[in-house]
Amino acid sequence: MTSLIHHSFRFKPSNTNEDLQIEKAKNDINIETQQKKSAIIVSYRDSSYIEENVKKLISDGFEIIIAVEEPNEEILRIIKEYNLKHTVSNKRRGKWRALNDAVALAEGYHILFIDSDTKILRLDCSYDFDAVDIVKEIEGSSLLERLVNIEYFNMFLTAKIASRFGTCLSLNGAAFGIKKDVLLNLGGFRKRINEDTDLGVRLGLKGYRFGVRGKATTKAPTTFKSWFSQRERWSLGGAEVVIEHIGSILKKPKLWIPYLFLFYPSVIGFILNFSLSDNLIIKILSIILPFLFFLNFKAISLLLLFLFEVHIIKHVIVALIAFIVWASIEIFLSKKYKYKIDFKLLPIYYFVYVPLWTMISIVALAKVLIYRILGKKLKVKNWVV
Repeated sequence: MTSLIHHSFRFKPSNTNEDLQIEKAKNDINIETQQKKSAIIVSYRDSSYIEENVKKLISDGFEIIIAVEEPNEEILRIIKEYNLKHTVSNKRRGKWRALNDAVALAEGYHILFIDSDTKILRLDCSYDFDAVDIVKEIEGSSLLERLVNIEYFNMFLTAKIASRFGTCLSLNGAAFGIKKDVLLNLGGFRKRINEDTDLGVRLGLKGYRFGVRGKATTKAPTTFKSWFSQRERWSLGGAEVVIEHIGSILKKPKLWIPYLFLFYPSVIGFILNFSLSDNLIIKILSIILPFLFFLNFKAISLLLLFLFEVHIIKHVIVALIAFIVWASIEIFLSKKYKYKIDFKLLPIYYFVYVPLWTMISIVALAKVLIYRILGKKLKVKNWVV
């Protein structure tokens, strides 16, 4: 006997009003979640622009978290008055650790990081990028501050070019934004001197989308001593990150070429001078002529002077041409992007400021390399890692 078993199936339409409503609700929840924003304001003793930023960010719908070390009374007042989430340490724990402690409290899908000495002027919360560097200008009118402002303009240009290439080499920790899940996927902030540089390099190497948005003003060192101390820390921290990732970085020239030529523009003149080698005959004459003094002392002396001047003039001309090309590009781009820099200071910046910054970076690179080889721990004065 054959048994016939009838299976009864009830087909449910896939696009009922109920299903559509549920799907819409899920999408609304997802969009709402992705639009949640947290702002982490970081401070070491200094209250500076904390309250100004808090007021602005609250009106912009941000959840605000204060990460502070050795807080003063003003910072504690702001935390209490505005009922802010906070992570407070009465002794220095390292900026990277303070940032991670604050991230653990953040509920936002996007996180904005701001140093207490940086004031947010405009935010463009673009969701097209995994991380965003905020354009910064330097407040202040002293010679040093105006020179640093030119440097910050070049930081902006470097970030702009990197974003066009779809990559990132560094983040300026004074003000930037990042998706929380991206930050967590990268392992958060690591124990590094320059935790922001380290994060930026890892972003670029992992291929995350990077953009430049918004505007802020920040403070710069007002004395040469404080500037040198800051640059020593920056260069040591930068060298630490570069040496760690050197193999991966070199494989991606679009990652470092814009940074090299915009951040260290005098390198262009150096390379040109190095590539234009002196004529071999002139070198030989410069060695032999002094020993021919018995022929005509005065004539030999004048000929040596001529050879020397030719050598100097050639290098001066090359340096001037490189500077004129660079300065022209700086002026054009500053006007294009409406970034105010003092054009009169471009020669000082190119021939004095940048070479000094370059030498500091070279010395730092050598120090970090030697310490790494010897297995010694790298320490920075007045900075905790």
